[in-house]
Amino acid sequence: MAHGRDSHSGALDNMGANGHNNLPAPADFSGGAGRWRMRQKEGKRNRVVFLGGPLPAEGIKNAFRGRGNGLYKLRFIPRAEGFSHAEAEGLTALFITAPLPGADWREFVKGFKFMNAAAPVIVVAEREDEELCLQAMDEGADDFLSSEAPDFALKLPLALRKAAARQAGSAGRNRLENIFFENHVRWLAFLDAITDFIFITDEQQRIIKVNSALAGAYGKHPKDVTGMKSRDLLGRGLSMELEAIRRQNQKASQPVEKKINNDYYLVSIFPLRFENQDMTIYFLKNITEMRRLKEQLFHSDKLASIGLLVSGVAHELNNPLTGIIAYTELLKMRKGVEQGGEVIGKIMISAERCKKIVENLLTFSRQQALSKSFESVNDIIDRTIELRNYWLRLGGIEVVRDYGAVPTLFVDAQQMQQVFLSVLINAEQAIADARPPKGRIVFATRFDGAAKKASVTISDNGAGVPEQIADKIFDPFFTTKSVGVGTGLGLSISHGIIIGHGGSIKVGRTEEGGSRFIIDIPQRQTGDILKEERLEKT
Repeated sequence: MAHGRDSHSGALDNMGANGHNNLPAPADFSGGAGRWRMRQKEGKRNRVVFLGGPLPAEGIKNAFRGRGNGLYKLRFIPRAEGFSHAEAEGLTALFITAPLPGADWREFVKGFKFMNAAAPVIVVAEREDEELCLQAMDEGADDFLSSEAPDFALKLPLALRKAAARQAGSAGRNRLENIFFENHVRWLAFLDAITDFIFITDEQQRIIKVNSALAGAYGKHPKDVTGMKSRDLLGRGLSMELEAIRRQNQKASQPVEKKINNDYYLVSIFPLRFENQDMTIYFLKNITEMRRLKEQLFHSDKLASIGLLVSGVAHELNNPLTGIIAYTELLKMRKGVEQGGEVIGKIMISAERCKKIVENLLTFSRQQALSKSFESVNDIIDRTIELRNYWLRLGGIEVVRDYGAVPTLFVDAQQMQQVFLSVLINAEQAIADARPPKGRIVFATRFDGAAKKASVTISDNGAGVPEQIADKIFDPFFTTKSVGVGTGLGLSISHGIIIGHGGSIKVGRTEEGGSRFIIDIPQRQTGDILKEERLEKT
């Protein structure tokens, strides 16, 4: 009777009392029936050792000869001491008797399987013994036979082939298990690489899987979190909110925006049926920054709409203002109005001032393609200040014009006005935050003939720009102002405009602690301009 097994276990430091320890394993050994087929194809013989005894050697040889003449090379070793390192190396299979003369057969099987696990081991006992069979399997034997069985010798080749086939199947399963394990480890690595929060729960809201991002957010390792109730990790309030969202989205997940602590998350929940068990996958994506950018873009779009509205209003105001100025001129030309001449003059000055403001508004709000021409930087600054005169007077801010002799520069006047206005508004807000006794903004212009560049310095006595954020203030959407006060786009756009003109803009601090913006604009020669225009056309 034969007793098979699918796998073996156990290891030993030595082979038993015979002293044959550290037996070498074959160099390249796939094991089982596959190895036999390879040996047949290569014309090699399978080495089979029968260790112990007594065994019917002639009957066994005849049995194997009948299964394939020349296919097997059989060797009979009566005692354990005769089994050497050379015998173990490259062995196809080992039959071992129990008891084993010269050694404990159990220790020998364990040691041989440890050193040469690919070769099947079949234990042969004198009688059918179930307890002995179980012991053999526990020590790593692949099969068990009784020498008392009828036609014992004839059964040996078949038993060997079955053991080899089982060993090959076990090796295949081990390879599959290794593949599954590697895929599992790889999947966990993919999961942990995702910075968004992901976790999976069962029907009792116990956490089955969680990625490192979520576990780390609560100061834990994923292993420590697995098995916990979601409420124990996330808190009862958030856990109940997620459960409510899950119940509302039983069939298809509809992303829900949720505020968790101080951040906003887009929560997606997916039902999962796996191995007859209902599970739920939770995916929480942090959209705090995306939400802020969305609000800033919305505000920017609103500002663009206001610009269009201002343009329309300015156009409507421009027509009656033109009429007021024209009729005021006619009044001045009439005889008999000398007494009211002073009043008419004031009307004329006020109307012309209104008309200038309207013209500046039209210039600033006009959306047009880049159009460079030779312009006076000092004049552009004057027009910019004129736009903010009302708010400057309202805030009690003094504007100092420290103009130098600066030649005309080849610039887009509208864009340069946008830059100066953006810096001016920032200065106003900084002064409002600092609340000095008297607000002061200085526009200074200079020209460096050697470097062929004009410099515009805009200084204030406001709160100043902290050093730790000085390198960030030109980043898009970066702002230190509260919601609704600034968009974080003004200085970023200004930086782009100055760079587009081949210049530079940088920020520093004044001795009083306020901000100092230094804008350098190169002087372009006519030859350079014509060359640039030719390149643009080509």
